[in-house]
Amino acid sequence: MAGDMTSTTDGSAVTAAEVTAPAAAAVPAPVQGRPSGPTGAIRARLGRAGLNRELGTAALAPLIGAVATLWLVIPTLAPGVIAQAAGDSAEFQTVSWVLGTAHPTGYPSYVILGFIASHLLPFGDPAYRMNLLQALLAAGAVAGTIAIVQLLTRMRWVALATGLLLLVMPAFSSVSVLFANSGMVRSSPVFWRLSTYADPHMFHLALAVLIFGLLLVWERRRTSEDPERQMHADRWLVAAACLYGVALANHSLTMMLAPGIGLFVLAVAPRIVLRGRLILTCAAVLAVTAIALWLELPIRAAMHAPLVYGHPDTWNGFLYVVTGQQFGGIPPTIGDNLGPKFDVVMNLLSSWLGPLGYLAAFGLATSIVKRPRYVLLTVVGAAMTAGFAAAYANSDLERYFLVPAFVAFSFVGLGLADAISIGASLAAGARSRLAAPSAGSAKEPAGTGSDVDPDGTGGLHWQAAAALMAEAFVAVALIVATVTVVPPRQHLPDAAHAGGVSQAGQSGRESWLRAVLASPEQGGLPANSVVVSNWSDSTTLWYGQKVEGLRPDVYVVDDRTRLDSNLGEVWNVVDTYLGQRPVFLLRFPWRCDGMDNLSKFYKLVSVPLADGYTIKEVTARTGPVVCP
Repeated sequence: MAGDMTSTTDGSAVTAAEVTAPAAAAVPAPVQGRPSGPTGAIRARLGRAGLNRELGTAALAPLIGAVATLWLVIPTLAPGVIAQAAGDSAEFQTVSWVLGTAHPTGYPSYVILGFIASHLLPFGDPAYRMNLLQALLAAGAVAGTIAIVQLLTRMRWVALATGLLLLVMPAFSSVSVLFANSGMVRSSPVFWRLSTYADPHMFHLALAVLIFGLLLVWERRRTSEDPERQMHADRWLVAAACLYGVALANHSLTMMLAPGIGLFVLAVAPRIVLRGRLILTCAAVLAVTAIALWLELPIRAAMHAPLVYGHPDTWNGFLYVVTGQQFGGIPPTIGDNLGPKFDVVMNLLSSWLGPLGYLAAFGLATSIVKRPRYVLLTVVGAAMTAGFAAAYANSDLERYFLVPAFVAFSFVGLGLADAISIGASLAAGARSRLAAPSAGSAKEPAGTGSDVDPDGTGGLHWQAAAALMAEAFVAVALIVATVTVVPPRQHLPDAAHAGGVSQAGQSGRESWLRAVLASPEQGGLPANSVVVSNWSDSTTLWYGQKVEGLRPDVYVVDDRTRLDSNLGEVWNVVDTYLGQRPVFLLRFPWRCDGMDNLSKFYKLVSVPLADGYTIKEVTARTGPVVCP
């Protein structure tokens, strides 16, 4: 794909093969010099696909961006199991290893990818391998961002700077924004933060960027004047449909991209609605891909995988998980109070962009004129995603804004490129006007001297050289400015370092896990204990049991366990096992079934564990539970 991602300096994209075509036409190769046999056939097919010798040049900036991302992010990865996003990260570290079922919407694409990564990556334990996978996905998203900006501008170093800006967010300033259903959200350098531990949202962004890239390549080929390139263009559209199926089976946010993709396709090829065979092919490829991945849920549930959420092996259970019924599906308030939601989203984007927001606005304005189809593709999807997120209730809502963040930073890159192009064009015009009087005052008649440059090629070459120098200067300045912000990003997040994202020192959950699930002789829980816990503690303990094989005799009862096994309320579980097995509570303080209320009706004793940790044991009941 990288071989197709080049364009002219005025923003009209061409492919690497088209760039080299004039030279090839000017100096035809002798017939006897052409490669023949199998080698010649392979080279010819690569050339028709756009994968020629320019591929290395086109891929250089994305490759540098990916390597830089890994170099910066890997030292900040969480070292092992971690309970970020209220325990979701520990869940994905567990479910991926055992190829089970995650919470709605199941995330089978991510779980299957995580299963492969956690078993094949040769570094660390399974939890660390999932964190490392996150860094690899972030590197892919950065590389894709660079490739898209390079495709649209042909300014590879500006594109490289854009990808690094997305990663580091050097102009970030922390703000608190209030969402109606999720409460107060404190902003962070969200891209780098979500690159440090297991979470499917980075996979969603990487897939979205790749889908956008495939669609842009399809657009270039579909509008090409080369009949052969047009003939094979639709393969890229089918490939995009396949990737959309993978993304749909990863996260329901993918549905928010559909309106923008549909408008983009219609803008590129309005008569595509008459091509029933192509439409059916894309729909079939999308559906087959998504269904094949979703089948992981009922198949593994029927095989009694070690960790299964809900009952996806039944039709109603499958729909419950896939459609996210537990969380209400698409929020019914998505179209309400758009003005306040817009203000909140803009405040969040401004905290990531800072002064770069002016460049993003300029890039959006110029792209409406120069790249209107790209605006349709990305802005509509970003707006739909932001609207969904602003109406949603989630413990880590900021991660739902990765696609809007990518779109905003892509317009930063496009704004930079357009500013450079406009500046170079104005400078070339001024140079021509200044040179004209000199040519007219020469001894030779006007229009006959060599200084006049009648075909204008000298001026064009000067303009291209000026644009290249300006691009190099701007890109170097931005990259240097970005690098200076790296040390604060690599700091542990705390009150004094709002921009810190490193999880490298976060080993507390793993230490706690090993203290709780140590053998009784080593200070762990008594034999056959029952732990009635909340989600973040349950997923961490499940990792120790399902992945590391620690203490299978301990029964961890999560709220989800109570629902799936019909165990009743928290106090019903306690009453069932009290006096039969040691019962321990790991509950949040709030709500009727929280520690504060339960402590009024049960006698709770602090039991010391290894490494200084404690846990509350229920020793007796003092009265019937009453909810305030």
